[in-house]
Amino acid sequence: MGSPLRARRAAHGFSLIEMMIALVLGLLVVGAAIGIFVSNRAAYRATEDLGRVQEGVRMAFEMMGRNVREAGGNPCNSTDSMPLINVLNLPANNWWTRWGVTPGNVALGGGLVGYDGGVAVDGLNTGSGPGQRVAGTPAISVLTAGQRVATVVSHVPSTQTFTVQNANHGFQAGDLLVVCGQNSDVVSFASVVDSGVGTVRLGGLFQMSNAGGGTTIRHQAAGGTPGNASANLGPAGSEFTYGANATISRVQSSVWYLGNGTGGSSLYQRVVGPNGAITNQEIIQGVQAMNLTYLLPGATSYVAANLVPAGRWGEVVAVRMELTLAGQENIDGNTVTRQLVQVANLRNRSL
Repeated sequence: MGSPLRARRAAHGFSLIEMMIALVLGLLVVGAAIGIFVSNRAAYRATEDLGRVQEGVRMAFEMMGRNVREAGGNPCNSTDSMPLINVLNLPANNWWTRWGVTPGNVALGGGLVGYDGGVAVDGLNTGSGPGQRVAGTPAISVLTAGQRVATVVSHVPSTQTFTVQNANHGFQAGDLLVVCGQNSDVVSFASVVDSGVGTVRLGGLFQMSNAGGGTTIRHQAAGGTPGNASANLGPAGSEFTYGANATISRVQSSVWYLGNGTGGSSLYQRVVGPNGAITNQEIIQGVQAMNLTYLLPGATSYVAANLVPAGRWGEVVAVRMELTLAGQENIDGNTVTRQLVQVANLRNRSL
């Protein structure tokens, strides 16, 4: 038999020193694993945040750029040279009605107007409230005819009535509509303006006065906001009869601006519905800054809005848009930011 002392020595566990060494080695391994996990998590958050920022930029440029490219356009004209007679009531009073010329040939404006940081946009408040414009930031308004159209079968000016081919046009009472096409009664129009004028292509901007859902579209000079000041769609208040195959489309009105959004400033689109109902839509979050500059024909550089003469907004051929977006994550005291630039050539002025 072995001695009791030898048996006790064979049965003892780790010594205190051995246990401390094991604990230290274990802590080193765990610390290294935690460090790798934290580093990978930070890299993942940074990559995911960068992806969100880049997706936001892509969406902002896709929506805003597409809208700007179509400024002033309509289904009948690709050069912005066709006269557009605006018969709305007091059209100069609102940014969303200030397009074309009055029946008295008073110029109202083009489909695109830029605003520097210190210039107000009609009805858009600047302040710290939700959806309000961030002080000192630029904005841009765009008016264009929508892509959905109704084809005219006949037009009777005496009853202010268009008959269209399809009842599923989606237009409703209070919508601002653009009709464009050639005249059907050359003789009567020539007698008002100039003998021998021949076929005339014209556009008219009016407010729909009857309910939708049928093949009849009316443009009475009464009711609605802003309402129509004249039932006649020709220049100088004259009758103009649109011929078959003229087209009618809804006016799309937008203001793009930086507003107070979710967790900071966001890119907003201010849109107008029937009877002047205005909605501010938060499009992209985290837009820290926006810079807009404009190119005039023959110019070699883009200029700020205050350097574009008031009478030349209809000539702007391109808009340079710079957006600075910030991510939502704060990683090691830093936020992912990206500044990107896109140029939108106005289709109806550059063809």
